[in-house]
Amino acid sequence: MNTKYSKNIASVLLGGSMLLGAVGCTDKFEDFNTNPMAPTPEEMEGDYASTATLISNMIPTVAQGQENNFQMLDQMIGYEFGHMTAAKNMWGGDRYYATYNVGNNWSGNMFDTTMPQIYTPFFMIRNISGGEGLTYYWADLLRVFGSLRVSDCYGPIPFSKIGSGSDFTVAYDDMPTLFNAMFEELDLVIAGLKEAAVNTSSTQALFGNADYIYKGDISKWVKFANTLKLRMALRLVNVEPQLAQKKAEEAVNDLGGLISNASDAAWSTYIPGGNALHKTNILWDEGRVSADITSYMNGYSDPRLPFYANKAVDDTYTGLRSGIFHASNVAPYSTPKVEAQSSLLSISASETWFCRAEGALRGWNMGGTAKELYEQGVAVSMEERGAAIGNYLSSTATPANYVDPTNSIYSINAVSTVTPKWNDNGSFEENLERIMVQKWLGNYPNGWETWADFRRTGYPKFFPAVNNLSTDGVSSARGMRRLPYPLSEFNTNEANVKAAQAMLGGPDNSATDLWWALKN
Repeated sequence: MNTKYSKNIASVLLGGSMLLGAVGCTDKFEDFNTNPMAPTPEEMEGDYASTATLISNMIPTVAQGQENNFQMLDQMIGYEFGHMTAAKNMWGGDRYYATYNVGNNWSGNMFDTTMPQIYTPFFMIRNISGGEGLTYYWADLLRVFGSLRVSDCYGPIPFSKIGSGSDFTVAYDDMPTLFNAMFEELDLVIAGLKEAAVNTSSTQALFGNADYIYKGDISKWVKFANTLKLRMALRLVNVEPQLAQKKAEEAVNDLGGLISNASDAAWSTYIPGGNALHKTNILWDEGRVSADITSYMNGYSDPRLPFYANKAVDDTYTGLRSGIFHASNVAPYSTPKVEAQSSLLSISASETWFCRAEGALRGWNMGGTAKELYEQGVAVSMEERGAAIGNYLSSTATPANYVDPTNSIYSINAVSTVTPKWNDNGSFEENLERIMVQKWLGNYPNGWETWADFRRTGYPKFFPAVNNLSTDGVSSARGMRRLPYPLSEFNTNEANVKAAQAMLGGPDNSATDLWWALKN
């Protein structure tokens, strides 16, 4: 964390904490909309341009474009635990995500930042729209997306009961209730957005400048919603397999379609200070490409690697293992290939194909065989990155051993033997691993979905953190399972957050599995 920006980060986090501190996680979330700089409801009533501004304010729930929020959420949590990048700086403390001993002052960041990002504009839009119409359904979609990500970090969260009563506190949903409620909202969203999508030219004119993802093309937001539904369905394969199959098949068969080609992929141009990955990893020199990425991709001679990483000083692609901090001598490690004006990835087109491939492997109706869908996913990923696929799909290469360029004690043999080539005679587990590896590579550098996949399937296989400093019992093999609930909730919503702790099935710490993460 560049010390030049430390005060900015503190103020951003304090702002989120103060918003939550004023009302807790409450049925009075509407109090978030008392920002004196915001337009009044009277000024916005009937004004689609103003509600579009509120939609734009929710886009960070999809991709954190502001560099401080990006660093504290995406880089330190999603990218680190998804083994896309690895932090190299200690920032003057001794408790970090990368070493599995994150402090209480950081573990609440995801909650304290994202919940206000969701509910400040959401309630304003709901009040203006009366809970119907294009902007309401759009905002509700972003609410579901952001809530899933918050839940992926903590488990049970407030959702279905927010804004439903008059008390100043609100109960958390246990996770089965949460997923049912999110699916219910998402189904309403998909139906509502499909109605609005018939007037795409009008919505592009109204919302184009405010929509950092699809420039007001609502038909693509329908695909985004169906893809989110498919993503959510796969969370449940180990705990609610029948519901998972039902929702996945609904998403695949919906006439609104899925994100399926490069032009549909969700990339955010909300980068107010320039691309945040570029700023944190290049300008601030705070991270490097993960050693896991370079191990797999070097072994595969993967044609996407030059599009993902820069060569190190010795003309090799060499990543950094997680859980090592280097104050100096990092020239031998590869930086991410990213420019100051690059967009930020939320959902790749290839992810859809790999989700469908996993479903087909499980016997679901996904519109093709697991092999067909897997190979299409790889092809689409190559197309998305501008790489030539060549004979990649017939390759029997395996991940490479990792050789650390600065200290041999950090070198490690490859932890997987899975190949790019599909194995018709392979076991379920072998081909599931194959799908998860390519889904991970296709989503680079966004690691959020990989962290979820790893916790529910055990794949991809990753190098253990070099320094596991957990005091909660986090194992090096299984990694961080969740984050403890934020202190802000104990200060403002104590009874309900304590009730949520009882829903976890274990201690409120980083070693307790989420409800759906039962396999790995």
